[in-house]
Amino acid sequence: MSMLSFQVAPEMAKRANECAEFVGVTPSELFREALRRHIDPILAERDAEIYEKMPLTEDELALSSVQYWLPAEDWSDWEVDDDAASPVRRI
Repeated sequence: MSMLSFQVAPEMAKRANECAEFVGVTPSELFREALRRHIDPILAERDAEIYEKMPLTEDELALSSVQYWLPAEDWSDWEVDDDAASPVRRI
């Protein structure tokens, strides 16, 4: 994690501490989550603008027509045994 330091008004610091205590997290975690929730939509908008300017190429879209990714073999006769290290074949 990187250190990010900034100042807030004393009233905002007090409110942040109260809120963090109420939800059971540290003030740092509260600010990290608030910053993430604020930045994510901004970056999503930026990504959408980039996509409009540079849409995916035919090569990048080649696999989009595959509807289902299934195993190449029939594994229906295998079952998962939670106590075993790997799947077990039913006989």
